[in-house]
Amino acid sequence: MSTAPTTSASTSTFLYRLGLLTMTLALGYLAKVFRHTKYTTKKAQEDLLVLRKAIESRDTEISSLHRSVEAVKEDARDREEGLAHEIAELQGRLRATEGELAEASEGKRTLEEALTDRNVQEKEWMAEKTRLEAEHQDILDVLETKSAELANAQRASLMVRGDDRLTDQAVLLLVQQLNRKITETAAELADAFEFEEKKEKDALPESEEMVEVHERATEILGHELVDILRTADHHEDPALVRLAFQSGMIEYARWMSASWFFEDPEDEQLLADIYQRVRMAHDQVVAGRWRSLTHAHVQELIHGEPELGDYFVDAYVNVLLTAGFKSSSAALHELVSQRFADRIAMLVQLALGLNKAIGAEVTACELKTLSAAPGVPFDEETMIDIVDAAPPTPGEAVLCTCELGLSRSDKIDGTWTRTILQKPKVVLPSGLEELLGRTPTRTQPGVFPQTQ
Repeated sequence: MSTAPTTSASTSTFLYRLGLLTMTLALGYLAKVFRHTKYTTKKAQEDLLVLRKAIESRDTEISSLHRSVEAVKEDARDREEGLAHEIAELQGRLRATEGELAEASEGKRTLEEALTDRNVQEKEWMAEKTRLEAEHQDILDVLETKSAELANAQRASLMVRGDDRLTDQAVLLLVQQLNRKITETAAELADAFEFEEKKEKDALPESEEMVEVHERATEILGHELVDILRTADHHEDPALVRLAFQSGMIEYARWMSASWFFEDPEDEQLLADIYQRVRMAHDQVVAGRWRSLTHAHVQELIHGEPELGDYFVDAYVNVLLTAGFKSSSAALHELVSQRFADRIAMLVQLALGLNKAIGAEVTACELKTLSAAPGVPFDEETMIDIVDAAPPTPGEAVLCTCELGLSRSDKIDGTWTRTILQKPKVVLPSGLEELLGRTPTRTQPGVFPQTQ
């Protein structure tokens, strides 16, 4: 790195020596000339003066050369010191970089060792996970076996004790079957009747018979659904009539499933009040057994078979007349009773079976069929909107119920708790239009036309 300044100094020295050599040769030459040339003394003096001046000039040049050489040496020293400083600085940076590189290499080695350890640990974890999953599955298998053994033991115990012959889930299946049959019957009836197109001339003053029909329909369907039935045209699409049939049957089926006696309302209320006192005073086992025995014995007192089918027939007739079907109440009652006797008998049988299951065959808990009365506010905790297209308007009233629900109540440490096994499905006014759009229209021409 110090070659350049050294070369410069050598050049300056060479020039200095060259100058001295040149001056010496010149002086020798002049002396030779002076010796061999014959000049006059004056001429010699003049030449000597010239020579002295030349010598002085050379001395000046030599001094200048000395100064130049010193300047070059000083510059070389400065450059050498600067280069030495830069070299020292670069060497320091090199040492620092080498240190950082060593640290990075050590960090890399540490990370590689950690990664190797993590891979080993991960393999150990995977092996442990596999072992735990196998152990968990073994436990589940044992639990399933023990649960089956416990269920068999419980069934055997129930058979020995003569207690519950049905579970709440079995009763729930009965409720769902009844809901399906009600829906099918409503569709069949609605398709069977042919309505004429409503005209302005049809808006005549109501007869006393029709006033009574509308009052009876309102008792079971509510004011709003009755008003819709009366004003809507059912000529092309009987969907509203189908919904009204379904709602009416649901209300009567709910009453039949919960009734003690089917006859005198006062007797019904008396038995309900007595049972409420028994429930409050005793535990579930005692109250359930009392209900089961009382339910069985009370129904043995019924004189003959209760004419429960007439309730369904009345609901059909009131819906048809309210919707504008032209016929007399008596003729329509006879037509429906005869033509749909099998359907009605099946619904009665299902409702009575549900009544027996809830009243007499389940004692470990309290089961109750659920519906929402027309006009009550919608409660998403205990009901379900059958349309469910958008959140209902706060406080929106229920239009009707189209499927029964079921609840279970248990008395635990003296406190009754209720669980909704199936929420009743309801129709809200805001979802009526969409529901009717989803409902299939008439599948076949009506077989019973209107009569004037």
